[in-house]
Amino acid sequence: MKIDFELTTPRLILRPFKTADLNAFVDAVTQSSEYLQPWLEWCDADFDQQQAHEWIEASRLSWQHDYSYELAIFDRFNDDFIGAVSLSAIVPLFNSANLGYWITHNYHRQGMATEASLAIIQFAFQMLGLTRLEIITHTDNYASQKTALACNAIFECEARNRIFYQNIPINGYVYSLIPQDLY
Repeated sequence: MKIDFELTTPRLILRPFKTADLNAFVDAVTQSSEYLQPWLEWCDADFDQQQAHEWIEASRLSWQHDYSYELAIFDRFNDDFIGAVSLSAIVPLFNSANLGYWITHNYHRQGMATEASLAIIQFAFQMLGLTRLEIITHTDNYASQKTALACNAIFECEARNRIFYQNIPINGYVYSLIPQDLY
């Protein structure tokens, strides 16, 4: 897939990470680490430019080789970096992928995660031809669960040992989407 790809929504621009995003990415992670770290192990106040550089390079490489599709999210009106949304764990045998998202603290509770997720969901079903997406949340991550439901995902189960967090397997909630859920 081409790396110069872009999706737009009424309030957002979504595109693959660029090296130029490095400082904004580091700032967003460190400023929001208190709110994101309970759910995203890599997200902590010590996140630095080297980690961001490695993340961006891995993200771009994965995009170019169709391993995963991660999009940086920007406010369409002021170009602020506000998070990321991704399709990962793509399994051609099952024609499925996992959907993940995170939003900086300053943009929480504004529907940005839902708006960005709906854009990448349409991309997954219409452009990639996937037939199933899964959203896996921590059992007490109510904001992520709310976003999954706002995207019309269906709660399927509490899966045992579905999340591996800080070297410990923990249960996770599994939500799913199929193309018919959007229309």
